[in-house]
Amino acid sequence: MYPNATRWTSIIALILLMILVYQCATPTQPTGGPADRTPPEIEETEPAARTTMFDGDRIRFHFSKYINRNSFRTAFRMEPDLNIRYDISWRRRTATVRFEDPLPDTTTIIFTLGTDLADTRNNRIPSPFQLAVSTGPDIDDGKISARIRDAGTGRGREGERIVLYRHPVDLSAGANYVGESDTSGLVQFQYLREGKYMAFWLDDRNRNRRWDREREAAQPFPTDTLVLERDGEADLGKVFIIRADTVAPVLEAVGMLSEVRLRLRFSKNVEIGDDARISIFHDDHSHATDAVPLFVDPDNPNILMAQARNPLPDGSVYHIELQGITDAAGNAAGFDIEPFPGSDEPDTTYARYIANESRYGVAPDEPVVFRYARLLEDSPIVLDSLELVESELAHTPWPHASVRDQFLEVFPDGEWRRGENYEIRVWDENRMEHVSITPRILFEDELGALSVRVEAPRTDTTRHRARLLDEQGVVIGDRVFNSETEFTRVPAGRYLLKVFELREGSREWDPGRVDPFRPPAHYFIQRNVPVERGLTGQVFVEWE
Repeated sequence: MYPNATRWTSIIALILLMILVYQCATPTQPTGGPADRTPPEIEETEPAARTTMFDGDRIRFHFSKYINRNSFRTAFRMEPDLNIRYDISWRRRTATVRFEDPLPDTTTIIFTLGTDLADTRNNRIPSPFQLAVSTGPDIDDGKISARIRDAGTGRGREGERIVLYRHPVDLSAGANYVGESDTSGLVQFQYLREGKYMAFWLDDRNRNRRWDREREAAQPFPTDTLVLERDGEADLGKVFIIRADTVAPVLEAVGMLSEVRLRLRFSKNVEIGDDARISIFHDDHSHATDAVPLFVDPDNPNILMAQARNPLPDGSVYHIELQGITDAAGNAAGFDIEPFPGSDEPDTTYARYIANESRYGVAPDEPVVFRYARLLEDSPIVLDSLELVESELAHTPWPHASVRDQFLEVFPDGEWRRGENYEIRVWDENRMEHVSITPRILFEDELGALSVRVEAPRTDTTRHRARLLDEQGVVIGDRVFNSETEFTRVPAGRYLLKVFELREGSREWDPGRVDPFRPPAHYFIQRNVPVERGLTGQVFVEWE
């Protein structure tokens, strides 16, 4: 009677059945409720850990949650490296690894799941999991441990790799074992046979267990060889990782926004050094003018704005040379680009306030310095509108001020006085209003000092370098010394201290070399070093 209704009922039932089948076949986590942040766990393995006389052709991992199957393939490895082919299959929350080649006789084999292993919500396991079995009657029980630290922060580095070779060592071949650091930076090799070993940190980008010297960084431990006794334990010590950035920023384009305003685009983020300078030349290489680097765009740190001291008219092309413009690692910017055309567009840039350059504090006799978006010689409004409030007394305009290029310098009337509450109101021509800043004044009795002494230097002439950084990473002090030095006039607070041995001809830390072996220079880093008002703290450096 209703053939169309019957047909549509059948279609809807078929669709519902297909959805039900799809949901049953696809591993998913329940929806709703708070976000799942718990990592997966290995609930059981087949065979069990430390099984001996193993002669099976497969192993199984039973997980507490559904696993991202691609992450399992990335995280799984067999050690030592036996070049055994295998196949991975799944049944819900169980992974089965079937070996396509026979396992070697009388060998302890370690099946490792690294910290790349994650569930379907991308929650990773916090430390590597190892299942050790033996095809013989005994399990090897030797252990080697190591610690990986970030040379910049002193914190442990998670997910870093150490490769371990048994002697004789062939660095062109894959490592026998690979260790991976947990959340604290600890690496542990277990179930090792006695013998002689070599280990080093490797930035193993393609996960092939081999050191590609052209593309991958590597750093040694203090010793390149250690001997492991039967069922013994050995410690490699620490390796401080420094991921050296040697790629310099490159100037890619220069745009003239007006007759004097330049927009410089670089290949990476840049910084303006104290010695920064821009020189501009005519096409015949005669000097045209200089330009002042004004500021780096905070939203696009690869963009630098500059202002020429003299107009660069249209109808001519110009060459540019740079000095003192670097990336965060100190690599100087390259500037080999095609000549760029000038412009006749009048400059209408406002005297826009950019930043307080003295935000970390000034001494009582020092000026507070502010950065603007243009040169200020032609902007008298910046000085005329400057206001300074001492407690409740306002001074308009404040007479003790001057401009220098793009900087406004506000001086005290003699000295900034204790007990006064200062407020400096600088004019922003773009917003047509004042910007209020409370300066930080560092009085003598609010400062402290820090003495650093290296215990038992190698010789009386051994040089060291100490750097003191605040919580924002700003270098407060930098000293080269023999056995003892002191940082003075340091604001009270907590700091990061780095001390390292300087090798001949160098002013930076030498992380060593893997091949031919050269041990790393001594290195020390300590966080949360206190500096208290009116006191001199002490740090004694003992090399491990």
